[in-house]
Formats: sequence, structure tokens, C-alpha cells
Amino acid sequence: MFSRANYLTYLGYKFFGDYIKKNKAKYYEIERSLKKASIPLPPEMYIATARMFSLIFGFVGSIIGVFLAFTIIYFTGIPPIFSIVLPPGIAEYWLGIREFVYASIVAVAITLAFYYFANFLFSIYPALIISDRKSKIDRVLPHAITFMYSLSRGGMNLLQIFKSLSENYEVYGEVSREASKIVWKVEVFGSDLRTALAEMVDVTPSESFREFLHGLITIIDSGGDVTMYLEERANFYFEKTRQNQKGFLEFLGLMAETYITALVAGPLFLIVILTVMSVLGHSNDVAILSVIYLVIPIGSFMFAVVIKLLTPGELGKAPILRERFVYFSNVSNVSEKGEVKEIKKLVKIWKIKKKLKRPIKLLIENPYATFVLSLPLGVMFIVYGLLINPVELDLRAWFFKIDDYIFIALVIILAPFTLFFELNKRSTSKFMRLTPIFLNKLASANESGLPIHRAIEMLARTDTSPLRKEIAKIKRNLDWGISLTDALARFANRLRIFEITRTITLLREALISTGNVTEVLMISAKDASNAELLRRERAVNMFSYVIIVYIAFFVFIGIVYIISSTFLSTLAEAAAKVQATGQAFTFLSSVDVYLYRNYFMHAAVFQGIFAGLVAGAMGEGSLSAGVKHSLLMLIVAYVVFNVLFSLKLV
Repeated sequence: MFSRANYLTYLGYKFFGDYIKKNKAKYYEIERSLKKASIPLPPEMYIATARMFSLIFGFVGSIIGVFLAFTIIYFTGIPPIFSIVLPPGIAEYWLGIREFVYASIVAVAITLAFYYFANFLFSIYPALIISDRKSKIDRVLPHAITFMYSLSRGGMNLLQIFKSLSENYEVYGEVSREASKIVWKVEVFGSDLRTALAEMVDVTPSESFREFLHGLITIIDSGGDVTMYLEERANFYFEKTRQNQKGFLEFLGLMAETYITALVAGPLFLIVILTVMSVLGHSNDVAILSVIYLVIPIGSFMFAVVIKLLTPGELGKAPILRERFVYFSNVSNVSEKGEVKEIKKLVKIWKIKKKLKRPIKLLIENPYATFVLSLPLGVMFIVYGLLINPVELDLRAWFFKIDDYIFIALVIILAPFTLFFELNKRSTSKFMRLTPIFLNKLASANESGLPIHRAIEMLARTDTSPLRKEIAKIKRNLDWGISLTDALARFANRLRIFEITRTITLLREALISTGNVTEVLMISAKDASNAELLRRERAVNMFSYVIIVYIAFFVFIGIVYIISSTFLSTLAEAAAKVQATGQAFTFLSSVDVYLYRNYFMHAAVFQGIFAGLVAGAMGEGSLSAGVKHSLLMLIVAYVVFNVLFSLKLV
């Protein structure tokens, strides 16, 4: 809404356009921010939109303000605020208008608050977009420069390189958008490349990309070697990415300490203190329930979400690469078009049937599809528990009967997803590990004199790795007459892994621009190896934080279990003995051991479920990856508090 012109934009420009034009100098920074954020609106129209939305917000605020003022004054009354004695005549007059004055103040204050809140939203919106674009550019920039370096080695000039980069938006995202602006200025507005680069320096939101363009302008002015500069920058930004990753891992260590202190030790301390206070006669069930059912789950979940948002990484599945050969492109006859449509329909049906014949593979590729079956089963199990345990007058006792069904239902719901998600993850890790090896083998075979299609044919016969089936599919595509670039695109589209998609995109474009296939393969293999190296280094370092979360969880349930099994029983016996003496005054009160044991079991279960999400966010940067930890901790907590108490081991 904020980034596109609409009816309110034109209406606001009609009303406020002249005033905004007269004060255009005031909006210089807004104009720069809009360019950096790639918001295609002139500053005059953006300000006009802001004015219109502010007026609408102010109008809504005035209605709410009048309603609140009326509600507060005529239903709750106005208590005396200032202890000031007024003269009799003035005091009577003030009492007569006091309600109107206070109502006006409330209404005007809320109206202004809404009006300036809308202004505030429009003022920070470009900054939010700029920040988002900056992070996206910085994340992809090392791979984009490697892409440019590969094309430069093939002899492509700099403008063609930027044009090729702009055509691969699905893979290189915001860097491609910046490249398209450079190409647009040269091809549409007739600027020279140096001028286009200099203008981009002023509007790009990324400091790293700005430095890269500065260096490129210097190389153009001095007549230096662009290819050598791109190679040096590719290595530099890869090393910079490693340094940024180290900084993030150090930050993650601080977050782990914060989590242990605030959401493990803190609630545990509060639970112990509140339990002791209850035994001493100062029971506060609301506080205990708030800690167990609000602080632990909500606090831990929000903590996991914050870590996930701060973790650098790709979102969603990798994009589908476009194939260069378009089938049925020259069909013009109406009957032939009908036949083509029918063929496409049959192919689509065939693909669906093929997937349905292999449901296990389908679930591995789409783990979230398991909820279609597991969620109804879990709900049915809870309903079964409700049917055999009807609602009782004592709601707490009734809830402690059905909680077992709820926890087991969670296991039923999460277990299939965990299984297939981990199978999918192992498959993905396997392909990311083997792809650089495959490209290096291909480069070695090509360097020895084998053409690329013969090298793939040889690897399809001799390769013994799990990648052999995919290599065989590439060979079959080549045998069917499909081009090498399209066969590689199909390979990437089957796997849908970001690192592999980027590598294949680099390889395809470079193969088109150069005949030196060996060198292109080496560069592609190096890019894939660098991505794999960063991933492994991060996984090894982040694993230690997963161990920390597990240790904290086991300490939590250990202490809570000891309190439930020993501490509460001892206090209950002491209270019973004191009451048996018949003394009228005592500081000990009776303890409902069963009630508190169930409270503590829920505390342990909730701690396990949400600590698992934190472990997934810290260890793998994914909440979905934390489900396996949540499932394991849920089972451990449930077993400890049910099996051990049933067996009376403590």
C-alpha cells in the first residue's frame, strides 16, 4: 500500500501538491530514502499519500477519542486531580465545564496520537525496506560477485555481465535488482557505464555493494584488469562472510546465556520461592500458574522467534530455474494448440499419479504434508480422552486427567513430521556435500580431454556416490537432445536447494559465455565448496549451544522432580504433624502434593517443548528443525514425571 500509487495518492496530491512542491527542499532525504528502498514514487506523491492516510487516521482517532471520553466521563466519573481551592464563583463555573474540558482533551489527544502515528509509519517505512534490502544484498553479494567473475573469465564485458546478473533475479534477488537499474540507465537513458555505476553508489542501501562499485569505477578509470578485481573481491567477501558468521556465533553465545538466566533459572527460582511461600501459608496460585503457563511457553517461543529472525539464511525453497528451450513455442494452428493443451494436461496428471504412487518420497519432499494425517489423529485422541473423562466440578482435577491425552496427542502429531523432516534434511545435506565433488570430477575429466557430455556419461557409469542417480538423469536428458544448460537446470529444479541452484546458475551462464569449460567448472565447484565450508563451520559451532540448552533442560527437570518427589512430601508430613498437635497457631499449612506435582510436570513438559524450539533456532537456524528436540524433551519430561512416580523410585 505504501509503495504504490493509489486513489488516495492522487487525491492527496491534488489537495497538497502545490504546498509540497513549494517546500520540496525539505524532502531531499525522503527522496534518497525512496530511491534506496526502490519505492517507485516521487517524494511529492509519497508525502501526499502520507498526508491523506494521516487525515484518515486522525478522523478515526477523533471518533475513538469522543467515544472513550464519553465512556470515561459519564460512566466512571472524573476524580479530583488537583487539590487547588478556587474562589466560589470560579469553582462553580469550573465544575460546570470540567467534564467538557476533560472530554475535549481526551478526544484531541487521541486524534493527534492517531494522526502522528500515521505520519510516523510513513516516515519509518522506507527505512524498514532499506534495512531489509541491505541484509538481502549483503547475504547474496559474495555469490553474485563469483558469478560476475566467472562470466568475466569467459570474456564477457562488464555491461553484459550486469545484464546477465539482472536476468537471474530468482537466484540473486536484490543484487539482480541493483544490476537491472544499472543496465536500465545505460540502455534506456543512454548513460555511460561509469555514470550509471556512480549514480548507483548514491542510492544502493548496502555499504558492501557501495564499496564494490567504488572499486569497479576506479578500475574503469585506471584501465585495470576487471577480471582480477572481481576475483579478489570474491575472495574478500567470502572471508568477510566468515568473519560476520563468527560475530554472529559470538552473539549467539550471549543469547544462550541470556536464555539460561531469564527462561530457565529465572522461572525455576520463582517456582521454588512460590512453592515455599504456599507451604508457609501465603499461597499464590495465580503467580505459579502464570510462570508455568505463560512465562515459560510465551517467553521461550518469542526468544526462539527472535533468534530465527536474526539468523542469516535463505527462506523457503529454492526458485525454479527457467529452461532456455521453450517447448511448443511455434504452434499457431488452433487444432495443434488444443493438442498441446491436452498433452500438457496429461503430463500434469501423470506427474501427480507418479507422486501418489510413492507416498513416502512425497512426504520426504514435503514433510509438512504429514500434518494432514497426524493432526486429525491427534485431535481424535484428545476427543477420545474427553469422552471417557467427562467434565467435573473440580476443573483442576479434571484437567489433570486429560492432560495425558493432550501430551500423547502432541507426540502423535509431531513424530511423523520429525521423521520425514529429518529424512529430507539428510538428503539435502548429502546433495550439498556431494555437488562440489561432482563438479570437481567433471572438471578433471574435461581437463583430460573428454567433452562435457562424455564426462557426464562416464560419471554416470563409474560414480558410486548417492549422487549417481541424479548424474544418470542428466545423462538421459543429454541423450534425449536436451542442451547441457537445460539438463543442469532440471538437476537443480529436482533438488530445490539454494546453494546448488546458485552454483548451477553460475555454471549455466558461464558455459554460455566461454568455451573454457574446465575453468568454469572449477569456479563453480569452488563456489559450492565455499558455501559448504561455511555451513559446516557454522553447524559445528552452533552444536555446542544445542548441548547447552539440553543441559539446562535436564537441570530444570531434575530440580523440579526432586522438589516434587522429596521436598513437597517432607513439607506435607511436617505440616500434618504440626496440625496433629492441635495447636491453633502455626506457620505451616497443608500441602496438596498431587496438585503441585501436576503443576511441576506441566512446567517440565512446557520447558521441554519450547526449549526444543530454542535449540533448533540456535543449532540450525530453524524452528522446524527444533521440533525433534521438542519431541524428545517432551517424552523425557512426561516419562520422568509419570513412570518414576508410578514406580515410586524416589
